[in-house]
Amino acid sequence: MSKAPGKEIEAQSLAARREQLRARSAQLRERVGADASVLRPVFRVADRARGGMAAVRQNRGLALLGAAALAGAVLVRPRAMMGLGLRLWGGWQAFQRLRPLARSVLRQFL
Repeated sequence: MSKAPGKEIEAQSLAARREQLRARSAQLRERVGADASVLRPVFRVADRARGGMAAVRQNRGLALLGAAALAGAVLVRPRAMMGLGLRLWGGWQAFQRLRPLARSVLRQFL
């Protein structure tokens, strides 16, 4: 008993359509993978933040002590803390600007 000719043609067209869909799916997966590479820095930052929060959870007492000391310093000497904050911010910006230069110099020596 063989299949009817109409059923065979239908099965072949379904198989061809399935292969087309598989190829399209593979293309879409590649595109999503390429597009997701743009988000890698964001995911990296989120992972670092999660790691930092885990460290704070493990050392809650130390984190609370540091926060209380900072709050006390701000309440006692607000102007001095504002100046210190501005200096720290300026130092951080300078560090961010000089880090690529320092890396290139270190690569040459190491």
